[in-house]
Amino acid sequence: MPSPDRTILVTGATGRQGGAVAARLLADGWVVRALTRDASSPKAKALKESGADVVEGDLGDRDSLDRAAAGVWGVFSVHAGSYEGGPYGHDLDHERRSAANLAAAARAAGAAHLVHSSSVGVGGPLEPHMDTLQRKAEAEREIRESGVPYTILRPTSFMENTFDSFRELQDGALVSLLHADTYEPHIAADDIAAFAAIAFADPEAHAGRAYELAGDDLTQLEKAAIISRVTGRDVPYVGVDAAQVAAGSPSTAKTLGLINEHRIEVDIAALRRIHPGLLTFEQWMTGVGKPLVDAYFARLDAAAGATAG
Repeated sequence: MPSPDRTILVTGATGRQGGAVAARLLADGWVVRALTRDASSPKAKALKESGADVVEGDLGDRDSLDRAAAGVWGVFSVHAGSYEGGPYGHDLDHERRSAANLAAAARAAGAAHLVHSSSVGVGGPLEPHMDTLQRKAEAEREIRESGVPYTILRPTSFMENTFDSFRELQDGALVSLLHADTYEPHIAADDIAAFAAIAFADPEAHAGRAYELAGDDLTQLEKAAIISRVTGRDVPYVGVDAAQVAAGSPSTAKTLGLINEHRIEVDIAALRRIHPGLLTFEQWMTGVGKPLVDAYFARLDAAAGATAG
């Protein structure tokens, strides 16, 4: 159970997943030590103001991780993916090394439990066809073999990405290489955080387990219809030719092409028995995701107004 005497080290604490986990753990009463490469950043300062102990460190620097992990009870592990054109360029072994470094630091600190965020598809039919999943699997292997009790979370597509970084919405349309009838499971970052908190609160029940995470499973047409209904706007689905996507991002084109061919199956009903508050896409849009949704359409309206003017 959460305890003011137990500290959890949260990596990626200024990012989407880590930030949500840090906020949830603080709300639940844990002591949170937030790892960041720059403690002076606005997001790091906000974490400190919310009650986290913010420390600087780098997942590529084992010594800094040993310092950050000293005395912790638990560790939340999330790592940037290793892929061509990713944040670490051509260093395709970075994710595995980072996981190995963090797991070793957790073991040296005597951590009681480690929750590692990976990706849906690891261990499934897509893995042999996707380098990114193979590297996720290598990172998982480092966690499993570390000797630290662990739980692995495998999130599906983030609901937040619809309105943010991945630019699925373009000029008010849902633009995707996924076919109109292709199902795509989604999860809210807050629900990833909820499962991490559940695993830390009852580590014995979740030790050695891996959970594929989704709160909803929608076709592209269903997703566009929900966005239209919630916002009161006409948001159509627009299919994109694979060659067009491949010209800008071959890895994205390959990934989405495989998803068109192989449906990703997630047992959402079983997840909801563990976490009854698991959000559907519509619930997320009208609840915690509303500020992100509103901000997207405000930008869209502003751009349209500027063009008209």
